Amino acid sequence: MKRYLFICFIFVFLVFGFVKLLHALSADEFLEKVKFTGKPVTKKGNPAEGREVYTMFCTNCHGEKGEGNGPVASVAKMDPKPKNHTDGKYMNERKSEDLFKVIKLGGKGVDKSVYMPAFGMILSEEEIWNLIAYLRTIAIPPYSGS
Repeated sequence: MKRYLFICFIFVFLVFGFVKLLHALSADEFLEKVKFTGKPVTKKGNPAEGREVYTMFCTNCHGEKGEGNGPVASVAKMDPKPKNHTDGKYMNERKSEDLFKVIKLGGKGVDKSVYMPAFGMILSEEEIWNLIAYLRTIAIPPYSGS
């Protein structure tokens, strides 16, 4: 029950945190802030659209740059901490299909952290693939597609 309440708290915090962000910026300012300027490294998905999804749903836990240091992760003292998406050694070993499952089913759905929510009812498959395409662009060293 405590986990359920904690997950609900995080979800509400994510929603209100994002609404607050939107309230502070105009639509044009928001789109400029999340504008993707890198090169795609996957055949599937649009990283520019994935960055918008990432900003909306992932930055509160994973951080604006994807380093696993978002404000919710710090305040909630999550254990385990959110993954560092810039860690190429870790991220590049993950298959895109596995990342898709984690995003769609959540951490609990794939025997990972219960703090990772399931986005399968929120995001379309296309949006999830766009998100993965963006994740592939922020890993260091870069994803090679192998």
